[in-house]
Parts: sequence; structure tokens; C-alpha cells
Amino acid sequence: MNGDIEKVTYIELEYAPGGELFDMIALGGLFSEKMARFYFRQLIISLEYIHNEGYAHRDLKPENLLFGKNFNLKLADFGFAKALDKEKMKTPLGD
Repeated sequence: MNGDIEKVTYIELEYAPGGELFDMIALGGLFSEKMARFYFRQLIISLEYIHNEGYAHRDLKPENLLFGKNFNLKLADFGFAKALDKEKMKTPLGD
């Protein structure tokens, strides 16, 4: 705390009391086709939004898909997220 100004970047995420998709699958088994379609649609809408904002998530897995209070899907853990750059996005995790 010497008075210097330091630039930081952070992401604020909403609380997701419904837990992870991973736990729901592990404890509850397979989803019905109707439920799977519902959550897949929410996932695609989420990905479309972040791609339109110019970012790639790059770590999609059930542990990073959370459920909110009303069990709507929430995309979490942007630790590997990166601004979209077609030249640098050729490897599994980019540059």
C-alpha cells in the first residue's frame, strides 16, 4: 500500500444456488429429451452471447455449467476465456 495505482481486471458472477450440471447428472442420472433440449438451448444462447461480445470460453464442461435459483443454466469459470482472435485460436487452448 504505497499509494501506487494498479490496474486490475475482474469478472463478477451471479450466485448459482442450484449447483453444477455435473452433480445433477451424477446424482440424478440421465435427463429426459425435453430437459436436455431445454438446457442445450440455454447453453447455445450463452455461447452465442459471449462470442458476439468477442470472447471464447475454452473450458466447457459440466462442472462449469451451474444452475441459478430457478434452475436456469449459468456459464461459469472464465479462467481460460480469451478474446477471439482467429490467428491465435488454432490450438486447443489458443495462445
